[in-house]
Amino acid sequence: MRLTDFIRDRGMLLLLHLVCMCTATAFFRMTGYGGTNTFLFLTVWLFLLAAWLLVTFLRRRRFFLETQQILENIDQRYLLGELLPDSFRLEDRLYKELICRSNKACIERIRQVEDEQQDYREYMESWVHEIKAPITGIALLCDNRRNVAAKAVFPSEKPPGDGEDYLTISLENQKIENYVDMVLYYARSDQVYKDYLIRETCLEMVVCQVLDKNHLLLIQNRVQAHVDCKDSVYTDEKWIVFILNQILLNSVKYRSEHPLFNIHTTRTENGVILVFEDNGIGIRREELSRIFEKGFTGSNGRDNRRSTGMGLYLCRKLCDRLGISLRAESEYGAGTKLYLEFPVSKYICRD
Repeated sequence: MRLTDFIRDRGMLLLLHLVCMCTATAFFRMTGYGGTNTFLFLTVWLFLLAAWLLVTFLRRRRFFLETQQILENIDQRYLLGELLPDSFRLEDRLYKELICRSNKACIERIRQVEDEQQDYREYMESWVHEIKAPITGIALLCDNRRNVAAKAVFPSEKPPGDGEDYLTISLENQKIENYVDMVLYYARSDQVYKDYLIRETCLEMVVCQVLDKNHLLLIQNRVQAHVDCKDSVYTDEKWIVFILNQILLNSVKYRSEHPLFNIHTTRTENGVILVFEDNGIGIRREELSRIFEKGFTGSNGRDNRRSTGMGLYLCRKLCDRLGISLRAESEYGAGTKLYLEFPVSKYICRD
């Protein structure tokens, strides 16, 4: 609070004092008081007014400085009303009471919204688990039918529809499962700490698990994958599988004519870096910094209408929760590299 602002705020009070001083001067002159006595009276009046204004300004400034310091030092700023410094002024006490009542209503509303979100999140998780059962059933049925069709010697022994039909159904079913997984992980992304288990994880096994999960998609698109991940890290295997799965799906979606994936790890002083490299269509330089934004699809996504802009956003969000650094490098028309850096704590003993 500045002194000029304080004086300007007291403008009406100062105007009242000015009128009173003029009235008193006229009264003294009419009653025969001398000019010296009148000047002395006005001087004392001005001195007392200035002293009162100065003391009031200093006390008000100290009050607001304390209030500002309290506001800067608390995390939940909506609790300011409860922490306001005490004041003898009736106006301050009334403001504090009003702020406390307003904050109470705000907190109640926040709790209501949180409860609604928690109910919705629990329902979505329950729905995802329920829908996964028929998805798994469809996948098993398609695998069995394709195996029967492949082993049949005579055409009459083959089930209705050849293996290609069941392959197509399996691929579409896999897409459904991927979208369902996105819903589940998005619902849990704000509460990762409730559903993760940090333990030593072999990155090669994780990568192979992701490749095996999408083997039909990779075969259909004639994707070659080279894997050289001999390092282990401490992380949650299930969440890393989801992150790598989203990266792989993106690379397949924006593949080149002869797709090739090179997945390898590099050990550094501060951790292990997993590199997922493809030779796809790449990302434009002006769009590279925005690929992790929610809903951002870019020019590639506009060409591919199935893009949602949620895959890499979820990857970045989950990586942040797990303490993993995720960044990208790309050259348009020459491919993309995604780097996942797993930090290694110096307190973990290694053989």
